[in-house]
Amino acid sequence: MAVPRRRTPSQAVPEAIAHKWPYADEELLKSLPPILRAVVKALGFGRAQDWLHIYGGINITVPKYRQQALDLGADELARLRHTLAPHMDATGRVTMPKADKLFIRVRDAQIRKDRHGASISALARRNQLSSRQIINICRETDDRQYDLF
Repeated sequence: MAVPRRRTPSQAVPEAIAHKWPYADEELLKSLPPILRAVVKALGFGRAQDWLHIYGGINITVPKYRQQALDLGADELARLRHTLAPHMDATGRVTMPKADKLFIRVRDAQIRKDRHGASISALARRNQLSSRQIINICRETDDRQYDLF
């Protein structure tokens, strides 16, 4: 009895979607978790943000052949299926991260960038956070004491 081979997703980009990829900042992509990176790469930051508000935090199936599904167009669906292929299970399902994960990373990066030009209290008011949260976000190195026992 032969053991069925597991299919591996091809890394080649399908010709139909090769020229339609949206712009995504490489620095932002490097800072995101893998599934979130795939969604932002396939849809672009703004579209991914809107889409994850609706579908974030749930386990979804990304269909292969439907022309329109999950409130996405055919080209968006093809790009999403291609970028999420390594993260899908055998049935084509993947759990989407919540949209707040995307916002928190971008917000924290902006706070670190603005830290040298604004005070902690100004950053706290602008981002509706406490001063302590701003200090924790801006901390470059992790200098907290670990449990000794």
